[in-house]
Amino acid sequence: MLLKVNEIFGPTIQGEGSAAGRHCVFVRLALCNLECKWCDTAYTWSFTPQKSAKHQLGIIYDRDKNLFEMNAQQVIDQLLTKWDIYDMPTIVVVSGGEPMMQQEALMPLLYELNAAGNEIHIETAGTIAPQVNISFEAVAGGVVRRGFDDVVTQFNVSPKLANSGNVLSKRYKPEVIQQFAHRESARFKFVVTCTDDLYEVDEMVIRHGIPAGRVMVMPEGTTVDANLNTARSVEEAVISRGYGLTLRSHILLWPQIERGK
Repeated sequence: MLLKVNEIFGPTIQGEGSAAGRHCVFVRLALCNLECKWCDTAYTWSFTPQKSAKHQLGIIYDRDKNLFEMNAQQVIDQLLTKWDIYDMPTIVVVSGGEPMMQQEALMPLLYELNAAGNEIHIETAGTIAPQVNISFEAVAGGVVRRGFDDVVTQFNVSPKLANSGNVLSKRYKPEVIQQFAHRESARFKFVVTCTDDLYEVDEMVIRHGIPAGRVMVMPEGTTVDANLNTARSVEEAVISRGYGLTLRSHILLWPQIERGK
């Protein structure tokens, strides 16, 4: 089974969330089941007029230039041109798009990377639950059966709020969020545009019993000024709730939003 890959890059640092600042390499996958209007990686999914109409920029990206079918070995080979993932294990961040759409195709890759001592961090919107029993052909040969949880170190779960522009029934799957809330491997990150968004965060945190210490709030914004201004407007309310506040370090370091950073 082939992976639908958008780009592979690094070494870099994780820009946001509970692992912000840590060394990593990225495997960014293509395709997403949501259409966030402020998404900064719309080039992974905005391939049709219908999809592009949901995004604030309205750009239709060339699918052939932003979606590449690759097997696990090809991804590993490309990662090795970026970093020695065997002798110097690091964090491999699997982002998107929505990686949870490709769990079966991901298993051979993640199994190999995990066995080599790398941490696997999956970035997800929390609308698709981890599969518990997947059969796959390991890179080294032989059929293996594992659950997706078995090869993932940390789930970075970012449930989308009303500010994303997605309808509630599409962006919020209570049964899936509940599953993640019960996993010690899950950390939550909520994108906010203003203080009022925090009431929606509170409702979800309370409903699902998510410990405040596993919640990070991230200001929306793809420019330094936008990111900092929103952060300053919400920081007091965030801290008073016991949540963490994460800036977007990659925006601050590379304000031109260079891909591959």
